[in-house]
Amino acid sequence: MGNLQNTRKRFTLVLAVLGAVDLVLLVYLLWPGSSVSARLAQEQELQQRYRLLQREVAPVKEIREKLVQTRKDIKDLYQERVPTHWSQISQEVERLVRETGVSSQSIHYTPQKERDKKSELPDVQRVEIDTTITGDYAKVARFVNALEQNKMFFVVNQISLSGQQEGSLVTLQIKFETFVKQNGQAAGV
Repeated sequence: MGNLQNTRKRFTLVLAVLGAVDLVLLVYLLWPGSSVSARLAQEQELQQRYRLLQREVAPVKEIREKLVQTRKDIKDLYQERVPTHWSQISQEVERLVRETGVSSQSIHYTPQKERDKKSELPDVQRVEIDTTITGDYAKVARFVNALEQNKMFFVVNQISLSGQQEGSLVTLQIKFETFVKQNGQAAGV
């Protein structure tokens, strides 16, 4: 009988331990957020946040390539569209006047002032150009169009057009600007 009592004590002990484990597992299952559906919902939410963050970060990943391309584009702009000598500017303006068939009374070139340098591009000086063009309306329009589409970088700032009584001649007061490389160097990019 002693053996049976020993077995009964062991059986009761094992039963108590199993009951405690069941109780712990039951508490775990009833604990908020510990159910299978709650974990699946949390996993889906985390995946959705991950996809959202990936979309937000995607442009930043490509920024290095875009930065390299932008630097190349700026270098090309300086090399192809910004002259190294003042004479290139005057030659180009005079060529446009000749090719479009207009006449120019005088052309004034004004370099940028020293105090304006802080807001300008590096190694480049702004040149303001002021002139009065005379010709028939179609030729004057061609001059402005040629100026805006020229390979050299011209920016038209102000135009004042007035007509004359004789024929179809018009007078155009135009102010525009371009840039010249300082010391004949391209900007370091």
